[in-house]
Amino acid sequence: MIGRYFHGGSAVAIFLGAFGAVTLSAQQVPAPVQVDFADASLRDWVQPDYPEAAKKAKREGNLTVDFVVELDGRVSRAEVSDSTDAVFNEAALAAVRRWTFSPALENTKPVASGMTVPIEFRLSQLKQKYVPVSPRVDLLPKGLKVTPATFKNAPDPEYPAELDEQKLPGEVQIEFTVDAEGMPRTPRVLWASHAAFVESALRALAKSQFEPARQGPLAKAMVMQYPVVFDYIGVKRAEILTANHLTRVNLSSDEAMPMPFVLVDPVFPREHFLAGESGEAIVEFSLTEKGRTTAVTVVSASAPEYGAALLAAVQAWGFKPASIDGGFGADRLRVTYAFSPPSGGVVVRLAASLRPGGAGIGGPAGLDQKLKPMWRGFPVYPAALREEQLKGTAEIEFIIDHDGRVRLPRVVSATRDEFGWAAATAISQWVFEPPMRKGEPVDIMVTIPVSFVPPKL
Repeated sequence: MIGRYFHGGSAVAIFLGAFGAVTLSAQQVPAPVQVDFADASLRDWVQPDYPEAAKKAKREGNLTVDFVVELDGRVSRAEVSDSTDAVFNEAALAAVRRWTFSPALENTKPVASGMTVPIEFRLSQLKQKYVPVSPRVDLLPKGLKVTPATFKNAPDPEYPAELDEQKLPGEVQIEFTVDAEGMPRTPRVLWASHAAFVESALRALAKSQFEPARQGPLAKAMVMQYPVVFDYIGVKRAEILTANHLTRVNLSSDEAMPMPFVLVDPVFPREHFLAGESGEAIVEFSLTEKGRTTAVTVVSASAPEYGAALLAAVQAWGFKPASIDGGFGADRLRVTYAFSPPSGGVVVRLAASLRPGGAGIGGPAGLDQKLKPMWRGFPVYPAALREEQLKGTAEIEFIIDHDGRVRLPRVVSATRDEFGWAAATAISQWVFEPPMRKGEPVDIMVTIPVSFVPPKL
């Protein structure tokens, strides 16, 4: 098992009340952050004094000086990066240190910036009748090119223990800032194939070290995007299909098999879970050329809730489709899912609190700070309702455990059952920063409404 770093629908409105609001698209990937940057501009300039030694020897020279313009427009860290004659170096540096600038702007705010300027010493300057008050256009300072931040040390993220039996590959796309000291800050998850990968990816990122972005002598903060990739080494596609209880209904080829990539877990109906009941559902589905599920149907279910939960999950699945001689291998697959209450773990502890006589789970009142989502999966508009073009809503109650994972979501109400299961399935994959109360991580219960708008046919 290894993790690697590589360089590199329908509208659904989700309302979080006091915690903010967001409008997402089922097929939308957030765009990279756009940063507006303007170079520092020269305000006060003086011509370098011609060195006496160079006058006597009748020598000329060309230099390049790199320097930093600070927030207040002053010059610092000036250094000669290229020179045809060292006799001119100190005179050039002395002049540049006297210049002043209007500082560079980034997101409309003043920032320090790295600059470079060519400087000429010509004997003709000694015969000038008037000392110029500004340089020639070709001798104006300009911003240095920014060298991107690079990885210096990136530990392999741990493969999540909860997915060990499923052996799924996975990916988490993270956007973060590498500060001037080379430390990753303010990570934001743009996409995750499974909620279980998120914590491991963020933990590995926090331990990573970078060479910061540089603009000449200046180290700069820079926004980066990287995918953290998880592979279960040495496992074949057939083994992954078997591990996830997937069988092929029509064998297009024994050698070309689809690769499960996004397998959202079906929501265990909370009432059955708290009652300690088990169940089973069987669903069949086909794959599109892009690996999305289609024609999803419930073959059988020990209770309607199990079938509805599995159907909603499968509609959110994604595969790397089989390839046959460079073409698409059509597949129809069947998944048999057993809903069985675990004997231990976080959900068992939470369920004990929800049962009669349990301690109960409080709401978000009194948290040290507002809930901060790290990843929110996109609800998939139910396929069965697309032709009707229905708008819909659902209200979902769920627990955010003290690690920030969503547990035991429950459909409180929905205009159609399909909306309820689609919303609960998506929310089951959400990940938050651990909720804290008085400095201690806590479990909390949250209820939110979800609004669906039909996709265009």
